[in-house]
Amino acid sequence: MKKKISRQSFLQSMAILSGGVSFGIGSMPGKAFAQIPSALAGQAEPGRILVIIQLGGGNDGLNTVIPGEDSLYYSARPNIAIPKADALKLDQDMYLHPSMVGVKKLYDAGQVAVVQNVGYPNPNRSHFRATDIWNTGSAANVVLEEGWAGRYLMTQYPNFPIEMPKHPMAVQLGSVESLAFQTDVGRFGTVFEDPNLFFQLVSGSTSDSDLPPNTQAGDELGFLKQVATTSIQYANVIQTGATKGKNTLTYPTTSLGRQLGIVSKLISGGMETPIYLVNIGGFDTHANQLTQHANLWKTISEAVTTFQTDLTNQNLADRVSVMTFSEFGRRVNQNGTQGTDHGTAAPMFVIGKTVRGGMVGANPDLKLVDSNGDLKFKYDYRQVYSTVLRDHLGLDNVRTADLFQGNFERLPLYVNSIEVLPEQTNLELLNPWPNPIRQSALIQYGVFVESHILLAVYDMQGRLMQTLFEGKRAVGAYSVSLDGGRFASGHYILSLHDQKGERLTRSIQIQND
Repeated sequence: MKKKISRQSFLQSMAILSGGVSFGIGSMPGKAFAQIPSALAGQAEPGRILVIIQLGGGNDGLNTVIPGEDSLYYSARPNIAIPKADALKLDQDMYLHPSMVGVKKLYDAGQVAVVQNVGYPNPNRSHFRATDIWNTGSAANVVLEEGWAGRYLMTQYPNFPIEMPKHPMAVQLGSVESLAFQTDVGRFGTVFEDPNLFFQLVSGSTSDSDLPPNTQAGDELGFLKQVATTSIQYANVIQTGATKGKNTLTYPTTSLGRQLGIVSKLISGGMETPIYLVNIGGFDTHANQLTQHANLWKTISEAVTTFQTDLTNQNLADRVSVMTFSEFGRRVNQNGTQGTDHGTAAPMFVIGKTVRGGMVGANPDLKLVDSNGDLKFKYDYRQVYSTVLRDHLGLDNVRTADLFQGNFERLPLYVNSIEVLPEQTNLELLNPWPNPIRQSALIQYGVFVESHILLAVYDMQGRLMQTLFEGKRAVGAYSVSLDGGRFASGHYILSLHDQKGERLTRSIQIQND
């Protein structure tokens, strides 16, 4: 999704920016919605927040959600399998790791959705490349330079970086900004480990306004200037949020507990940041996995449970959803050092009061493995991302499909999600904007399977009034203008259908008085 923009044009745009930000506003030739007004920018549900927990190293899914009734699991792992008698019973033949007591309580309260067998085609087993894939929302054979969360934030802050919002657009607890927040128009993440220390480091600092030189080093200097500018702008906001906010109970003294405690304070302190990223490493369990994995999930379970209780105590839990991800799962068979090596599919957890709760999908089929003896994925990780974007953060289907360069069907994760596992759809048609239509309206639609389509306007008696487009469309997101002046005032039907018979309609009203 590289933007086409000349160095001259983006340097000119930088002249009006404080601090010499090194990235301009890119045009989007050939992309739908490049000129969508801000009112159509896909604004999220007001106040909704996503907290992402990254499990660094590759979490072993089979010892997290345990197939306790499957003899193949125990034969593949004679030394590291979790005994069924020790595990925490979920549904049917599924069990949680015994260290996940807090997560089990949230699950029983209907606040945890577990998605089994999450992965993607042709999985990569390199920590670095696999992490990049998950952070960019790409296919294994596609290298993107923009993060999926950054692309989402571009829809929410379409004037960035010309206009900087009052509050950070994304916050990451750590030291190095995740690729998930990076885009060609700028870096959307603000990264720090401690809000007070962060404020002290940048308090009183200034950023020069000189444009970076027209060299490769100039690009790097421009990046550093943008980081400095953003940090200076948001340091006071972050410290104020941390000072005004509170925790209603004591968080675990672990790194993850400290991170989630800070996130809770910032949320309760009035920060309007929609996405937070926290992390916990140590999941690369090649040796002596039993103890290490147990400690990791005990840490996560205690920190997340405290976080959810804290949010509930402060009447904030309806706004916040937590999602976990790891770059890959582990092999089915244990290795010679009582650990597991890099594998493929693994479960993901989505946690919160607005989550539907329960299991999505069955246990992995240990008989049906790939040529390497690894698990075959059932659900694409971008289905989980798409569901979170649409049903929690409020992004529409067309923009979600555009963001991931394809349609990934939602899963039944939230109370407002689909109720059953999805069937593939070929088309999406958004409500026109504006509606009622006085002069003109923007019609937006998506095509998820290459099709011959017809987009047309009919009167209430079913008579064809105008054909807006007829012909073959490749997979993609599209827009077309409707001239309301061609119609008499009244009610009409906007229809989109393909050669396979799928049809979507929207009611429109035209007012030419």
